[in-house]
Amino acid sequence: MHKKWLVWSVGLLLLSGTALNLPAQDNEPVIPQVAPRAADTLVMLPDGSTVHVELAKTEAERNYGLMGRTSLPQGRGMLFIHEHPGQYGYWMYHCKIGLDIIWMDESHRIVEMSPNTPPCKGKSSTCPSYGGHATATYVLELPVGSIKAHGLETGQTVNFNLN
Repeated sequence: MHKKWLVWSVGLLLLSGTALNLPAQDNEPVIPQVAPRAADTLVMLPDGSTVHVELAKTEAERNYGLMGRTSLPQGRGMLFIHEHPGQYGYWMYHCKIGLDIIWMDESHRIVEMSPNTPPCKGKSSTCPSYGGHATATYVLELPVGSIKAHGLETGQTVNFNLN
């Protein structure tokens, strides 16, 4: 009987911590997992090639991003949509793959880039932030090497329709 009570108590304690979304004991942030979205939006890069992207429109989707992915095939990516123009720094916490990151203004003009952005393998406090120096509304994450392969440069326009 005592064993059963102990197992039930530990289970309840673990469940309550999960349900309350409490941070881990080592103060690592708890970021709720968001299911992958369909990559059914097309983005046309300045060289004419197209990329199928998932959209990250809500705060939860933007916070989770591409965390936990073990690969991102060429021709795929994620487009982050912010409600207002701002200086948005991105980090690679819990990312398992490197990415090319592209910031764009309201007119879809490239304003900043971070090629070959490495994943952060440590604690959140050790993860650097990338970008966020120019005012942007959209951020596009692509497989490493995409910036170079497509000859992307600041000032170029990326075409996409969000309707």
